[in-house]
Amino acid sequence: MKQSIVRSIEGLYEDRTLELVRIAIRKGFKPIEIFKWLQIGMERVGKLYETSDYFIADLIFAGIIFQEVMELDELEAITKVTPKNKIGKLLLFSVFGDCHDIGKNIFGSFARTAGFEIIDLGTNVSLNEVMNALERIKPDIIGLSGMQQETVYEMRAIVCEMISRGIRDDYRIIIGGAVINDKTEQIVGADYATKDVTKGVEKCKTWMQEKTSQKNNSK
Repeated sequence: MKQSIVRSIEGLYEDRTLELVRIAIRKGFKPIEIFKWLQIGMERVGKLYETSDYFIADLIFAGIIFQEVMELDELEAITKVTPKNKIGKLLLFSVFGDCHDIGKNIFGSFARTAGFEIIDLGTNVSLNEVMNALERIKPDIIGLSGMQQETVYEMRAIVCEMISRGIRDDYRIIIGGAVINDKTEQIVGADYATKDVTKGVEKCKTWMQEKTSQKNNSK
């Protein structure tokens, strides 16, 4: 089942992926197992995009398939976070000028499964909206997404505004999207930049472990 589901989502077969997942559920495979198989398939789609074998439309369509599968009742339950298993609060959004949300949504789904409470501001979010949200929500981590090169400057503007307000060091900042390259993290002033959803979520988990450890040591 694993390879069939991985290859199906990698090949962008919408109906087949949904049917295979339903079969896997009926056969008794655990939802978290199926989720991991979907994750592998999405990672392969991402690699095909990076090598230009897939285009942005393919990446978006893969995200749509993923979202449809995750809306199945049996899988939707694994993304629900309760106070008991919550490890941190993560604010997500696509920066001003960017209306793409598939990558952001996928990252949010993975992070929620890891135990994060997700507050999603949506797409095309202005600088003022971000500042207001930070004051209101007080997240542990801020996740910025961008697909076009121009969005790098919007990301940088957010970080600069945080510095000017004296709040930059209060938050960890992770950035992702097609815009990411070797220099983006430094240009923006983020703590971490990645196109890999898995690595991004693992980094966020590490930050929360460090934060918890620091709190315990200060007691």
